[in-house]
Amino acid sequence: MRRVPSLAAVLAALTAFTFPLPASAQSVAGTWELSWETPRGAQTTTFVFAQDGMNVTGTARMGRGEMVREVPIKDGMLHGDHLTFSLELGMGQRNMTQTFTATVKGDTMEGKVTTPRGENPFKGVKKQS
Repeated sequence: MRRVPSLAAVLAALTAFTFPLPASAQSVAGTWELSWETPRGAQTTTFVFAQDGMNVTGTARMGRGEMVREVPIKDGMLHGDHLTFSLELGMGQRNMTQTFTATVKGDTMEGKVTTPRGENPFKGVKKQS
């Protein structure tokens, strides 16, 4: 004998497909300090992230002292707890892309930054407002 699903089961299944849960329940919006080792020593950079759903934008404050400049964050996405974004840095006629991938856990993140020179692990912490 064949079983026919109840109307409640059919409606529950349709609702699950019609109203999906958000792909990213976390938020990275705010100011973060990310630190990693470079061939020239430790580097800490301030990132200001904005988030609209899974899309992440913002800026990185690069440099020191009077040489600080803001670099826009590109291709930022947050899928669940997995964050990816990149920075395009111009140095005279040379350009370099830094690609960041991280796992976000509340007010911390850990991941790697990839440059033409290789990969380096980094850690980040969200600054309290």
